[in-house]
Amino acid sequence: MITSEYAVKQPDGSSLTLKVYVGTPEPDGTDYRCKLEIPELSFCEYAYGVDALQSLCMVVQCLKYVFEPLVLKGWKFYYPQDLERELDILSAYFPPQLTAS
Repeated sequence: MITSEYAVKQPDGSSLTLKVYVGTPEPDGTDYRCKLEIPELSFCEYAYGVDALQSLCMVVQCLKYVFEPLVLKGWKFYYPQDLERELDILSAYFPPQLTAS
């Protein structure tokens, strides 16, 4: 369903290309599941929800839990076509939630 690719610089100076694959939500009994795979990190998990949309939303939340520790360890993310400007991946894809007043 969705494929994204990022150039990443690790704290030790090494670089790698990180590919993110998000599958199409699929029925799993009475609920739904959506697959998240990041082969370079040996990460492959399903996120579950009561319907297809919720399972997809849970994948996005799961992705945040994968990226956040990497950023805190000093990993730097870039779009492959723009290696000059670091991508603030957490702010770009996971903005702080606003509360209704």
